[in-house]
Amino acid sequence: MPDRPEADGHTFDAGLLNPLSHGTRESVLTSDQAWLQAMVDAELALTRALVDAGLAPEWMSAVCDRLADASQFDLGAIALEARGGGNPVIPFVKHLGRAAEKVRAGASDHIHVGATSQDILDTAAMIVAHRVTCELIRQLDSLGATLADLADEHRGTVMSGRTLGQQASPTSFGFVAAGWLDAVLLIVTRLDVIRDTLPVQLGGAVGTLAVLTEIARARRSDAVAADVLDTVVTRFAHHVGLVVPRLSWHTNRVVISELASVLAAATGVAGTFALDVSVLSRTEIAEVSERLAPGQGGSSAMPHKRNPVSAVLITAAALQTPGLASTLYGSMLAEDQRPSGAWHAEWQSLRVLERLTISAVTGAASLAARLVVDSDRMLANLDLTAGLVFSERVTTILAETVGKTTAFALVERASHEAFVTNRPLQVVLASILIAEGCSDALRAQIWAAFNYEDQPGQSAVGIDRVVHSFRQRARAGTLSATAYANTL
Repeated sequence: MPDRPEADGHTFDAGLLNPLSHGTRESVLTSDQAWLQAMVDAELALTRALVDAGLAPEWMSAVCDRLADASQFDLGAIALEARGGGNPVIPFVKHLGRAAEKVRAGASDHIHVGATSQDILDTAAMIVAHRVTCELIRQLDSLGATLADLADEHRGTVMSGRTLGQQASPTSFGFVAAGWLDAVLLIVTRLDVIRDTLPVQLGGAVGTLAVLTEIARARRSDAVAADVLDTVVTRFAHHVGLVVPRLSWHTNRVVISELASVLAAATGVAGTFALDVSVLSRTEIAEVSERLAPGQGGSSAMPHKRNPVSAVLITAAALQTPGLASTLYGSMLAEDQRPSGAWHAEWQSLRVLERLTISAVTGAASLAARLVVDSDRMLANLDLTAGLVFSERVTTILAETVGKTTAFALVERASHEAFVTNRPLQVVLASILIAEGCSDALRAQIWAAFNYEDQPGQSAVGIDRVVHSFRQRARAGTLSATAYANTL
């Protein structure tokens, strides 16, 4: 892509309205140039598969090697010419054919054989999706590793749990981090499955491989035609690192809708984490903050501001993805053997969804690594309600002696009085229990319940379970550095 605005006023996308994209691999993986490279990869993989199956001459392998770099093609011209046929493959094949002829006369005869435009663009989409999902898995593994460390480190860091925006009962920041980690673990596991099941597309005009069948019969024999076609499809998939589908999926868009679903969910996982960080970093709460570099987090009007900019931008990305996923689900309604409009509606929607997901997940990994946790502030905020956060615990203890209904009524009454009189719940409830004739032992047990020393519920067990599951994944090396490098 050009690295500066063109003289005619058309400019490249510098990320002006998507600041979160800077520092990510979003552009490298999803730009027009990346898509053109994927189209080149798809077309040449098909030609190589024809060579493997004995349907194209061996010398075409060397031609493919010469044509493999997409930067030799005029991206701007292909994009402009795409308007004439309604998709970029039509002009691209012409450009590729001309380039092939320059390498060796007759080479264009073995380009785009038996394929239709949708075969190439769908396969290119899967190539891009494979590279995108590999990057997302890498970033989610990084995010997960940081969250696992936070969960471990802060398993005893008590804070107020909040429901409906209000303080509820005590929890630990380690348990909160484990909740974020559990979501990451779930979505990265789904991405593993999606990445490893992305299929090639090869069906020809109406999905029947009619042209390739005729070629196989003519160049090999009727008897081996079916085996030859199997070889073509299998080798085609092999050359691009995708899987062989049972059938062409020109109008069966479950692949796209499932991909959209997991991408939107991944962005939602990143967005939920970011939104929590944004809320917890409010001035009135200030339990966590984003470590900002000089010049970051500022305001154009208020010099004092230190805005949680990463959290805000990640949340913004997550808010945009449901609509894109909805469009891709709508494109499942694809008529006949090749749809008019539904397929075309996928292109930009899928690319923007991939871009937002890369930005959000990469941003979340960076944010987690720069998260500052203020345990003193968490403890101070717990004390704001003068013991009201212990109401659930003391009600449960009291219920074992006086019954659930009576216990709830007593603690509710004490909580109301404590709030009105601005006295600690511990003191007010002690007075009420004396008046109710409760035993010294029960009162002592209730009094002792007002402390932060005990682990809340089964939080330690939950933290251990999630952290252990994630670290098992890390030890298994689901995506090794070598495997990832091979996808770039």
